[in-house]
Amino acid sequence: MIIKVCGMAEPDNISGLLGIAEVNWMGMIFYPPSGRYVPKFGQDAAGYKRVSLPKVGVFVNESTEEILRVVKDYGLSLVQLHGDEPPSQLQALRERTKVKVIKVFRVGADWNWKSLEAYKDLVDYFLFDTDGPSYGGTGHQFNWELLESYPYETPFLLSGGIAPKDVENLLACYKAYPAMVGIDINSKFEISKGVKDLEKIKTFTAAISDKAATAKKKKTNDKD
Repeated sequence: MIIKVCGMAEPDNISGLLGIAEVNWMGMIFYPPSGRYVPKFGQDAAGYKRVSLPKVGVFVNESTEEILRVVKDYGLSLVQLHGDEPPSQLQALRERTKVKVIKVFRVGADWNWKSLEAYKDLVDYFLFDTDGPSYGGTGHQFNWELLESYPYETPFLLSGGIAPKDVENLLACYKAYPAMVGIDINSKFEISKGVKDLEKIKTFTAAISDKAATAKKKKTNDKD
């Protein structure tokens, strides 16, 4: 299971995260209105670029040129598009960079899987978050049972209000939904915006990783 810790920004906090072996990706937010906007935290891009953990840059309706600049300056491995980006922009990114692309969709009461159709061949992953009044995360969960009807093979990550108490529910989803490959955690593991409770993350990731590895073997066997 891919474990992405999003909203990382404070340099010393990032150094501590590197010591948690179960964490696979680190999310960094490049949306100026966010309280986790990376440039607000006072370290130059080169300092972040040296971080060895794969970095996911989170953007909201940003220009392709700016995304490409940040990819280069910060050494990003993936870009996550969290706004209303059209398929043409994803195509442009595909043509101009080799980083992997995650497209976020915010799931609400009137959710329709057809929203993904134009994107499914342009992304490496989808990420499903909870719908809300703004582009940022809400800290709340949507109805995860909606994932039972996911109609595509494109792998996805689950996000939205994931908390330390959700280990068993997340494992149940991971076992039940073949295309689910990971989770994205953020606000429920924070001390303040951009600063995570590393002990809480360490406990959570240790609890979920071993069981997820067993579940992955079962998923693979079921496919065979």
